[in-house]
Amino acid sequence: MERLTVKGLVLRETPVGDNDKLLTLLTAERGKMTVSGRGVRSLRNRHMASTQQFCYASFTLVKSKSIYPYISDSELIESFFGLRGDIVRLAFASYVCEVAEHVSVEESGDVELLRLVLNTLYATSSGKKPIPLIKAAFELRCAAVLGMCPDLSCCSVCGAKEAPLFYLEIIEGNLVCPDCMAKRPSIEKDTDGNGGSYEARGGYQRPVSIVTPEILYAMRYTSSADIAKFLSFTLTDDAMISFGDTAERYLLHQLGCSFRTLLFYKSLSERD
Repeated sequence: MERLTVKGLVLRETPVGDNDKLLTLLTAERGKMTVSGRGVRSLRNRHMASTQQFCYASFTLVKSKSIYPYISDSELIESFFGLRGDIVRLAFASYVCEVAEHVSVEESGDVELLRLVLNTLYATSSGKKPIPLIKAAFELRCAAVLGMCPDLSCCSVCGAKEAPLFYLEIIEGNLVCPDCMAKRPSIEKDTDGNGGSYEARGGYQRPVSIVTPEILYAMRYTSSADIAKFLSFTLTDDAMISFGDTAERYLLHQLGCSFRTLLFYKSLSERD
């Protein structure tokens, strides 16, 4: 039987039988992995603490004739205990893990994605940053880690690096300055009156977001800073809301899907 030791974050846990679980792990070495936790739901099991969702631990796995390797030993590294004391934090952390599970690949190590998720959960657990800011930064940096980052360097038409504001084309991932947007045929200009989209030739809606200089700075910083420091910035409340809307729209468009945990998080955050 082959033994393997990995450090992994528990993205999801699925009960099996009376006392077992299947765990979905995100690891630096092997990417996404599904492993079996035999008896770990029992309160007396020594692996119970390290096999909870959101826990980061070192796992020794044994590959046998069964479909999934099973946990023979584990050591808890970080539980992110602060997540469990607040339902909004917990809901957001669930969204982060669902996104990570969706974009990660089996048997393909992804150090950057794991670092991003761990730093995001740490910031959420500590409560030192507003969750809307963490969420926006996570979504944009996740797109960057996946190679889907928008081109934030300049206007995609004229090359202007600075402007009173830019339009971010959500599908194309390009910036367009107001002057270049104004030169487009009238059929391509804003159709909903709030800068949220414009109608391209052919009649389909092309979503855009208005990006102010404050938001653009945050987006450029978030997408390029070292992951350990990608949250080291602040925004005004209005800018944070706009950044959040833009980052969420962009990531969901690029991935082509939505997430049930996101809907749950938003239903809770809207009550606050």
